[in-house]
Amino acid sequence: MALSGTLLLTLMTMAPPATPAAPATDNKSCLRCHAMATLAYRDPGTGEIVDLAIEPHALSHSVHGELDCIDCHEGEFDRYPHPSDAANETLSCLGCHEKDDTEDNIARYQSIDAEYAESVHATSDAPEVEGFSCHSCHDPHGFRASQVGEKIAAIVRDGNQVCLSCHEKLRDPFSPHHAWLPNREKHWDAVRCLDCHTPLSDTEQKVSHRILPPEESNRDCVNCHSKEPSLLNRLYQYRSEEDLATKGWLNKAVFNDAYVVGMSRNATLDLLGLIVIGLTLLVLAAHGYGRYKAYQRTKGDPK
Repeated sequence: MALSGTLLLTLMTMAPPATPAAPATDNKSCLRCHAMATLAYRDPGTGEIVDLAIEPHALSHSVHGELDCIDCHEGEFDRYPHPSDAANETLSCLGCHEKDDTEDNIARYQSIDAEYAESVHATSDAPEVEGFSCHSCHDPHGFRASQVGEKIAAIVRDGNQVCLSCHEKLRDPFSPHHAWLPNREKHWDAVRCLDCHTPLSDTEQKVSHRILPPEESNRDCVNCHSKEPSLLNRLYQYRSEEDLATKGWLNKAVFNDAYVVGMSRNATLDLLGLIVIGLTLLVLAAHGYGRYKAYQRTKGDPK
């Protein structure tokens, strides 16, 4: 979060304290100011308004909710007023996690960093992506990863909203983008942008951070609409893992509810079909056993 000695309070004013505030020792001290929804300042270089507001509830439920602000903001933010050079602070996700995380998590973040380095957001020369970073998509004060048990529709909605916060023009019904995609709106409601705009991989990560340019993104319907669609290994891992935890591997394998756009399976018909198959196998087994017993009697077998 960039800070500056000059703060602009929109829609409200805040009288400066008569004496400097005590050093911040916990989040409450910081949120005394930053919880105000209208706290902002004007960047002297660009003239743009920089939002400094933090939503306390979102922060407490984010992946960083258990941290103190000064765990990440290690400069002179424990003093108020903050020094003017505090605005130059640059935070790196990998920089923090490499210091005090587990080896597995460190390797995961290094993999994410390598994927992002090949992303269109990192390699493009477009002026729109200048200064793009992890924080451009993942608000460090509100981001939380999707969890097993969450509804797929909510995961899709939240994931796509991250993309649409910048690419809002794509929602225009007259936009030529995605014009080739049948039932465009239904796809956007059922599939994450990332499921088509990132490459398939064999990693266990549910999301790739290598965002592909449009011309390299997936346009092959078979990748999703097939017997073993790629979505089963990505978006629907959330439901798959939940099924394994609550129903066991056998039920998960038999009653696989990983529906994707275009499928019309019905769980009741699936169950009836399995019952019919089971009864058929039972009748065949009984018929075979009866034939065997009849053969024994014909041969005079005392058994």
